[in-house]
Formats: sequence, structure tokens, C-alpha cells
Amino acid sequence: MSSGTLSLVTVSDGSSFLPAAARQHGGYLPVILLVLVPSFLVALAMGSLYFVVMPAMPFLREYYFSQQEQTYATYVVPLLTHIAGGTVALIAGPINLVNALRNGYTRTHRVFGSIYAVAVTVSATCAVFMSFHAYPGVIPFGRLIVTSGFCTLGLTWLFTLVMALRGILIRHDIAAHRFWIISNFSLTFAAVVIRGENGAIIALDQFSRLYPWLGWVSWVPCLIVGMLLARHVNRTRERRAEELAGAHV
Repeated sequence: MSSGTLSLVTVSDGSSFLPAAARQHGGYLPVILLVLVPSFLVALAMGSLYFVVMPAMPFLREYYFSQQEQTYATYVVPLLTHIAGGTVALIAGPINLVNALRNGYTRTHRVFGSIYAVAVTVSATCAVFMSFHAYPGVIPFGRLIVTSGFCTLGLTWLFTLVMALRGILIRHDIAAHRFWIISNFSLTFAAVVIRGENGAIIALDQFSRLYPWLGWVSWVPCLIVGMLLARHVNRTRERRAEELAGAHV
């Protein structure tokens, strides 16, 4: 093979082909910068805020999301469980994604995948419950908008996880698993997106009017992008597999 040609390597799932140069020189760097780093930062921020800062300085509750102070005090267990599960998912998910890109589907991938699945299950279940107590803002039908949005998010989060597990554990279909788990993580990543959107509506001084819409805006675009990306990844893997098979004929 000439030096100007990218060699292809096969990872352990038997269907995934990545350019060797990309694997050797960090072709997964965009994933780290765009997904792993923001996820880690949000996980660190939320974990520190709810499990270190707030318990140490409870007076901050009067200033941080004061509209929901009583609600959070009433439902502190499902709230903190939701945040804890989401924090773990934001850490385990990107690690597993990068691990799959670098090393294929190894034992480490399965271990982190199991941790991620449990974290999502716990966090999504609590998210569905908490959606009925989310801040409705001051707009007409605010309760309907915010509850329907976050409840649908929680249920979709669980559904895509079930489909990803079904694909790999029951059907042994790696392409199906890849599609659904990428789609699922796009919903996990909504935790990152909503923090940015939340900051934006606060800066615009429109928090009470716009917050209910975050129940939909925070995750629907993420899911659309995730599904399109998952479809593209699967098609690329299939095309490379066909090219490699043709080269051996």
C-alpha cells in the first residue's frame, strides 16, 4: 500500500472499519472536544452544586432557581437521584463512545455500557416523575408545555435505551445497537444543551416566560441530530465494509 493511501483496520465487532491513520493520530479528537469535554464539565458542575456546594451552603437555595425552592425541598430524593444518575451517564457515555472508536467493543466497553444503562434508567425514571413538578413559568398552558416536554424526554430516553439493549443483547445486531445508543446519548447530552439554553433565557430576562419551552427545545434538536449522525455512521461503516470486501475479491 502506498504512503498516500489510508489503510483500513477492522475492529473487533467484525463490521466496523476506521482509517488506521485516524485511529493512530486521534481521529476521535472531535468527539472528545465536542462531546466528552462539555459532558464532563456539566457533570462536574451539577455534581458539585447539588452534592457539595448546596449542602454546605443551604442559603444558596434562595438564589438558585428560587421559584422551585419549595418543590425541590419536597421532592429532594427523586431530584437528587435524577441528577446523580444523569451525572454518571454524562461521564460513562462519552468514555464508552471514545472507547468504542479507539478499541472496538471490548470488555471495558461492556462494563461502562452497563454502568451507563443503569444510570440512564434511574435518571430517566426520576425525570418522568419530576416532569409533573417542573416549573411552569407564567405563560398560558405552561404546566402542560413543560410537563409534556420533560415527560416525553424521559420516556424517549428509556425507549431508546431499551432498543439499544435489545439490538445488542437479543438480536446481536451491532448496527442497530449503534444507532439506538447514539440516539440515546443525544438525549443524555440534552443535559448539556439545556444548561446553555437556561443561561441564554436568563441573560434575556425571559426566564419565567421561556423556561417551559425548554421541556421540548432542549432535547428534540439533540435527538434529530443524534439520529441523523447515527444513520450516517452506520452507512459509512457499511460502505467501508463493502469496499474492503471488494478489495479482497
